[in-house]
Amino acid sequence: MAILPAYLKDQTEETIRQRMLDSLPSDLDKSEGSFLWDALAPASIELAQAAIWAQEVLRRGFASTTFGSYLDLRCEEHGLTRRPAVKARGQVKFTGTAGASVPAGTRVATPADRVTGASSVEFLTKASAVLDGAGTATVYIEAVEAGASGNVSSRAISLLMTPVSGVTTVTNLTVTEGGADTESDESLRSRYLQKVRSPSAGGNKADYINWALEVAGVGGVSVVPVRDGPGTVSVSIINTDGELASQSLVDQVQNYIAPPLKITAEAEEQSLGGQGASIDGDSVKMVYDASESGVIYQTLTNVLPKPGLWTVRVRLKADNTQQTSNVLQVSVYNATTSEWAKTSQNGSQNALYVFGANQLSEIYTEVVLPFYWNGSDNIQLRVLRLLDDTSTTLWIDRFEYRSAFSKDTGEGKAPIGAKVQVESAAPVWIHVTAGLVVAEGYDAASVKTEVRQNIAHYIRSLAFTEDNDVRNVRIGQAILDTTGVQDYTGLLVNGGTGNVVVGLQEVAVLGTVTLT
Repeated sequence: MAILPAYLKDQTEETIRQRMLDSLPSDLDKSEGSFLWDALAPASIELAQAAIWAQEVLRRGFASTTFGSYLDLRCEEHGLTRRPAVKARGQVKFTGTAGASVPAGTRVATPADRVTGASSVEFLTKASAVLDGAGTATVYIEAVEAGASGNVSSRAISLLMTPVSGVTTVTNLTVTEGGADTESDESLRSRYLQKVRSPSAGGNKADYINWALEVAGVGGVSVVPVRDGPGTVSVSIINTDGELASQSLVDQVQNYIAPPLKITAEAEEQSLGGQGASIDGDSVKMVYDASESGVIYQTLTNVLPKPGLWTVRVRLKADNTQQTSNVLQVSVYNATTSEWAKTSQNGSQNALYVFGANQLSEIYTEVVLPFYWNGSDNIQLRVLRLLDDTSTTLWIDRFEYRSAFSKDTGEGKAPIGAKVQVESAAPVWIHVTAGLVVAEGYDAASVKTEVRQNIAHYIRSLAFTEDNDVRNVRIGQAILDTTGVQDYTGLLVNGGTGNVVVGLQEVAVLGTVTLT
């Protein structure tokens, strides 16, 4: 407690005992060891203990000082509950004998690391699968234990804990994500204070912040009303580590606040052109053909029900991800104006993304392209297999178009008519260069590692704060605060000696750190 009431201050055993002794007549023996002193001593001990209990009751009764289940009870009075731990999800690829069956519930895992002491992380397959003619099958998995520990890097899973006849290897070609620990007291208290200090007003800015923070994994929110016109609300989020939010987390928040309008189209049902593009079952297979690039077309004028901001998600995979040459171009072309569509209403960036095979995956994943349509121009989606890469084979499964704004039908938390767009904060990359003077007796490599960690901690602490600019002097302080650093020279941040300005819906992200 910052300030204790007068009746609880200085209530020690000695103070209470002396006060009781002072209230007795002065002609009585009140010295230590006397009958009266000994009789009052136990009572003074209990009264002092009661004062301590009273202080603890006060501490647990206020949100700013309480903890654990007491904080849960305080929050429940305002309709807030602690966010539970969430299990990470992803996909794994099994290889082995064609026709081998992988049952649902097959257990796979990462190996334990004896050096770092990291435990093995186990996952269960969510569905059964049969290895195809090439001896492979891709299956969705979920972590056995909920928590952030389930978010593992690509190719970290390599152990088949449940023996499966005909299966020889297993791996995850993409990261597993979405895992989150049970919400901490600090996070829950922050949400509580945010809610009671910014009460709801039927869809005001505070509401959108509170709604986004109710989704597990969200660590910060920035809301800009009418950014893209009347009735629009832009919601930018970061994760609990103060870093860019994953696409799955963005989708969770969008679906919770204002589910988007979705339209799907199968790739094999669209127009094919060029060479090397052919229908392969329920997908389009695209191979290298030196004579002409293969392409998939879809005219969108009669597909999209209304104008505005849209995104197209192309679900595809590659047979390998080793090549770095450009292999895929996803674009939206405006045939009316004979130019590329733009990624936003008043923007200048073309709705055209190019990918190398190393940016794709050997299992089906999505690449996302935003674009704007005015409702009248003739626009067309084009998926092109480029000729720079001469060896990679692609399979295009389907397209999904999502309105960048919500359905306007009142689903989710947002009021009817609100056009809500949720996105990850835009990254501002921070690159640091400096020379280190390492104190005698310290290992230079270890010191460099700790310097990078300290800089990263400082940058993460800025995310969505009122003063989120990256300051050169603060990075210098992070370097000097590192054990083993005696001094530094030539500190440059993004090539200069000044501060780096970070915008309202932007977040600083540590890039390269070059230390000599």
